[in-house]
Amino acid sequence: MPEQKRSPKYGVGKEIGGSVYVHRLYADRLGLVVTEAARHLPEEFECTVVKLNHRTGAVTFIRSPDWDTAPEPVVGDLWTVHPDGRAVFRSQPADPWIYHHKWLFVADDYPGFDVAASRERSRAWTSLPDVDRSRIGKRSYWEAEVVPRLEGTKEQDEQDG
Repeated sequence: MPEQKRSPKYGVGKEIGGSVYVHRLYADRLGLVVTEAARHLPEEFECTVVKLNHRTGAVTFIRSPDWDTAPEPVVGDLWTVHPDGRAVFRSQPADPWIYHHKWLFVADDYPGFDVAASRERSRAWTSLPDVDRSRIGKRSYWEAEVVPRLEGTKEQDEQDG
């Protein structure tokens, strides 16, 4: 799999499916649409990730409670604000979605986690053969099928080294 790259348009962010995802510290790079959409959020909602859907203009504000500590953090509760101002809430499911390549969402000097280690983790799992990429977004599949293989690779590297 080719090396993942940050959004060339914003200099930071993960682009997938017609949307760009950034950590909240970089949300201003997405423009005034994010500032306008944020006005429709409940005051107490704290987001970690901001998603801008380029096709629809919707902005989604996502809580990720383990962002700085988990290699593949959880997609938690979220609010999607549509261009007409309509805000729709969705709670985190019991088997949550997870983010991959979290280093793409931030700049190299992001202080919350080791960006180089996150990039290396991306290289490690994308080099594993036979990973069902259609299922890796769910935490249950990831933890059952991919994480043990990553840990096995790390143990083998330590034995070889």
